[in-house]
Amino acid sequence: MLRSVALMQNDTATHTLFRLINDAHTPLGDAFFGIVTGLGDGLVISLLCSLLMLFRLRLGIASVLAYLISGLIAQILKRLFDMPRPPAVLDHVHVLGHTLTSHSFPSGHATSDGVMVLLAFLIWSHRDWRSWSIATLFALAAIGRIYVGVHFPLDVAVGLAIGIGTMWLFWRWSAAWPIATWEQSPWAWKIPGFLVAVQAAVLGLGYHIQPSTASALTLIIPLASLFTLMQVWKGKLGNRQQEKG
Repeated sequence: MLRSVALMQNDTATHTLFRLINDAHTPLGDAFFGIVTGLGDGLVISLLCSLLMLFRLRLGIASVLAYLISGLIAQILKRLFDMPRPPAVLDHVHVLGHTLTSHSFPSGHATSDGVMVLLAFLIWSHRDWRSWSIATLFALAAIGRIYVGVHFPLDVAVGLAIGIGTMWLFWRWSAAWPIATWEQSPWAWKIPGFLVAVQAAVLGLGYHIQPSTASALTLIIPLASLFTLMQVWKGKLGNRQQEKG
């Protein structure tokens, strides 16, 4: 199996596709993909999934578990195959951020992006423009791993498949969870709220996002998350006061 992956990764067509994407760099492309590909960073995905728990508890929990398990699968495969990254085997690779050379297969960022691609259609529906917009954004974030020079197309494709498949399995499993009972507890929003606050603080206070060109996300996402958390908190306090009144 290791030999098969190595052969596919070193296939001429794979290298040609990598070159097609990576060599198409422009100042505008660097600015766009340099930021967007950071959406697949583990802490960013974890924060977004925790935030979802405040509004859709079942789906939020399923997405957190899917992110964790798919990430674990990706890390195990990375160390099992230990495939070289593009800069280690190709010349003149256009790299944004730090140059990485090992543990290429599969892409951990693309795996997390895959969770979010399917999650978009579970939040809304396949007929809703918001689903397609968010799914496209995270698909571009995955493709960005090729553009910024840290992964081959095969790494990204397999990562997306792992993330989508894991999210689908946890969503199906979540149908058996007693969510209605859990939602009656005040901890149903206090625990997610605590997770959002902690993760937003870590992300916003000196966290080194990968790639480093996506550092703007460490300001935008924590602020947006904390603002949303405050609105949820105010809503909960308002409901409590109405019940007492």
